Amino acid sequence: MARQSAPGRVLLSNGGHIYLADYTGSAFDITMTGDDAGHSPSWLAFSEPSLLYAVDESSNLTRSFNLDVAGNKLEKKAEEVGSAGVVYLEFNKERTRMVGAAYGAGTIDVWDTSEGGLSLISTLKSDDPLGPNKERQNAPHPHQALLDPSGRFFAVNDLGTDHILLIDSADDAFKIVNHVPVEPAGAGPRHGSFYPRDAEKATHYMVLCEIKNLIIVFELSYTDSSIEFTKIQEISSFGPDANPSADAAAGELAIVGDHVYISNRLTGDETDDISHFAIHKCGEKPELRFVDSVSTGGTLPRMFSVTSSGRELLVGNQGGALGVVAIGINEDGSLEKEFRASIKASEFGEAGAGPQFVQQIA
Repeated sequence: MARQSAPGRVLLSNGGHIYLADYTGSAFDITMTGDDAGHSPSWLAFSEPSLLYAVDESSNLTRSFNLDVAGNKLEKKAEEVGSAGVVYLEFNKERTRMVGAAYGAGTIDVWDTSEGGLSLISTLKSDDPLGPNKERQNAPHPHQALLDPSGRFFAVNDLGTDHILLIDSADDAFKIVNHVPVEPAGAGPRHGSFYPRDAEKATHYMVLCEIKNLIIVFELSYTDSSIEFTKIQEISSFGPDANPSADAAAGELAIVGDHVYISNRLTGDETDDISHFAIHKCGEKPELRFVDSVSTGGTLPRMFSVTSSGRELLVGNQGGALGVVAIGINEDGSLEKEFRASIKASEFGEAGAGPQFVQQIA
């Protein structure tokens, strides 16, 4: 497969650092190491051409930076107090509003980001009953806020309450209009995706559940004021015949066309893996079928993302030998076993300091 002619620009982060790297399709080169000492920027949101927002998972701060992508320079712009322990940021389509999911505080922040600003508008509380897992579900834990293809609704997966909260942003109201239960109890919904990605409205929603290592598929029906969710499938993130470790914790989910990719962490193997599922059309209802899994070259792949070409997965491993790998996606959706490029974990500091975030931004 032909490699890109100009390097892509990849944004990465770990505890205390924000990085930029070139990616040529066959090699990475870290070109910027931005100091963010004392902070945990575990999730980033970039707005072209030069605006970067960052969580601080270890505090109640949300920050903004000026990021000179071409010049490899990072300068803090502002920091504001919001909810503690935010782990995910999502813009609206106009990038004038930003929603933060606060795992630590059990809340959802709504920010005004118009004209490059950062001003807290409101904070919503996640208050559904807790799930049955006393250790992992001891409080509400919103883990992701995801904008639907229509640009109106945000789905917030709450690992602690086994619910998906649906937020309606119409007329700048940002109110919770649906509380969707995720079963079985104790599943722990973490990250999801609407399907299809390029439609005006989604027909389905797929959510990855961290505690029980399940993918739950919902059929969607849009109303005048909400979206109704109907469960149609559940399948193990390891495939139907798997027997995962008791400590296993599913991490990230991404959809490319009619293919779904899942990261499995704490598998007990030498390296963790990415599972591939194909979406089979059974009448009007899609069905996930397990295809294969490939190594990530490291452990604890907390986050991975799809390149702008849709032909590679960029995977960040918090542990193990390789901190970042690029995994090729073949024309049939299958994943290449050999990495197209990688960065050694030692490039990011001591053991266990591999990237928590990785995403191509240019």
